[in-house]
Amino acid sequence: MHGRMYNEAILEVALRPRTPLLIKSGEATGLDPSLPDMQFVRMRCPVAEGATEEVIYIPGSSFRGVLRSHAERLVRSVNPNAACSVTGENCLQRQGLREADLCGEEAYARSCYTCRLFGNTGIASRVKVSDFYPCGQLLTEVRPGVAIDRVTGAVAHGPFQMETVTDGEFSGTITVRNFTLGQLGLLAAALLDISDGFVPLGHAKSRGLGRVTFTRWKLTFRFLRDPEGKVKGLGALVDAETREKFDLPEASADSVELDIQPRRERGFYVSVIEGDEAKTWLDEKVVPFWVEQLGS
Repeated sequence: MHGRMYNEAILEVALRPRTPLLIKSGEATGLDPSLPDMQFVRMRCPVAEGATEEVIYIPGSSFRGVLRSHAERLVRSVNPNAACSVTGENCLQRQGLREADLCGEEAYARSCYTCRLFGNTGIASRVKVSDFYPCGQLLTEVRPGVAIDRVTGAVAHGPFQMETVTDGEFSGTITVRNFTLGQLGLLAAALLDISDGFVPLGHAKSRGLGRVTFTRWKLTFRFLRDPEGKVKGLGALVDAETREKFDLPEASADSVELDIQPRRERGFYVSVIEGDEAKTWLDEKVVPFWVEQLGS
């Protein structure tokens, strides 16, 4: 099934810090006294022919890790057995199964709810997260810090310096392909919590750093067949035999109204919503599906 494309949702967002943000680089600063002890992660980008410069960015892997971790927390709050343990065996290993012995539909059907969306050692992820690059100028500052010994109350480590981004925007893309509406709803619920500042990113989260908001939402859907004014999940797009093999929701329970006339683009039916309309539609129309499908 996942060797074909049935549906795709592409969410383009702009991310702005609510509080100072630090995604810490793993590179040592060396002996240069002008550099802070903890630097924001950077990459080199071309700016002119034969010239490059270092720019601050948010790695997609860092954002995706926080996204998956919070999605697992949400799922575990409804059903403790529907998400893998972070430190233990994954859902297939707990059942005594070897990934190499499983065909695609069996690996998917036997995987937990979050692994079906984010993948495991037996199945690929439905979700792809791009790096987040700066849009325009970023405002940075160097913050001092110390680590306190909880027993003596004295300084255990430091003082040290942290390079943080205090203002500016980063843009990135989250793509999910071949999804059920429950999976899209779980992804949206985790993203909305991040945007509302409930789930911080990066370093020193316990010190108040890392809370962000999304200032731009653009949601694009692509279907091979005319969705007829709806957004349809896999359960509504595949035949009954495939639905049973992959343990997918019933067709009647895996579609929702969108009421946007799609346009034809390279053979696909494409629908676009953006701004507050996209955010509200996800929150009110799609998010409830993951709780309903998880509890069914």
